[in-house]
Amino acid sequence: MLETSVNTDYNNDLHDWASMEHQICCLAEAGFTHTQWIHDWSDEYMYSKSEMLQAGAVLKHYGVKGHSVHATEGGSRKDYTNVNEYLRLAGADLLKNRIDLCTHIGANVMVLHMQLPFREFEKNKSNMKDYYRQVYRSFDEIQGYAKAAGVKIALENLLLTPMKYQIDKYDRIFDRYDDDFIGLCYDSGHASIMSQDNYYVFLEKYYDRLYATHLQDTDSIAPEKLNDERAVVMADAHRVPFTGVLDWNQIARWVAKAPIDLPADFEVGLKYGEAFESHEEEISLLKDCHERALRFHQMVLDAKASESVCD
Repeated sequence: MLETSVNTDYNNDLHDWASMEHQICCLAEAGFTHTQWIHDWSDEYMYSKSEMLQAGAVLKHYGVKGHSVHATEGGSRKDYTNVNEYLRLAGADLLKNRIDLCTHIGANVMVLHMQLPFREFEKNKSNMKDYYRQVYRSFDEIQGYAKAAGVKIALENLLLTPMKYQIDKYDRIFDRYDDDFIGLCYDSGHASIMSQDNYYVFLEKYYDRLYATHLQDTDSIAPEKLNDERAVVMADAHRVPFTGVLDWNQIARWVAKAPIDLPADFEVGLKYGEAFESHEEEISLLKDCHERALRFHQMVLDAKASESVCD
């Protein structure tokens, strides 16, 4: 059976339950079998146990399986990387909260941003040492919690941070922690913007740690605009796959090699932040996205079959 997964916030990161349930209902109507729960992916919102139960109940009601959760890295009061120990501990609690959300919706992967304050690193090397010390403390503390819950963390490749720092991040983290705990979330759109020499370098280097995806397409960006933060963010188009610069056959081949639990997650923006003209338009756009997800899943299965024959 071909399966498909897309983000719950395909139109907007809404925060009231009626709107969130509407989007999940539409995912089911369009034919999606799975979803990545992305609501409240930023800032410091803590889910109560009753809300986690509600999230699981809503997904079950519409027959959509929770596949993964996009965690939040926190903010000014809860930040698992913060040099202030109290704020760091609060940030670690926030990560545990999202691990709990995973268990309540049946997800086994938690996607996480790990923003790198690289400008501070460039001012003083001790800043990098302090930063990673706090990150290690947080991951050391939540490692057992995540493993007991059967949830892996997938660190996403990000915008704005130069590639040398992103590669260094993954090398450090993957060297320190085993593959039962931390891996990669490959955001294809981010890679097409930041990794212009090779859109697939994260997959090539770390496919054996690939546990989640954010599959989306872009037109990339002119290299001379990479230092323009606004231009970089605007280029992160979150269009449906097969509409931009990426080679989806190549991505499918790497996904086929990886230990990721299929289906791969799409992360798209359908008229993001704008109202649909009608329910029919919303479902039509979702069904188009669903057809593309089916196409990609078949490409992955074909790649797996080809690998098997070669072996």
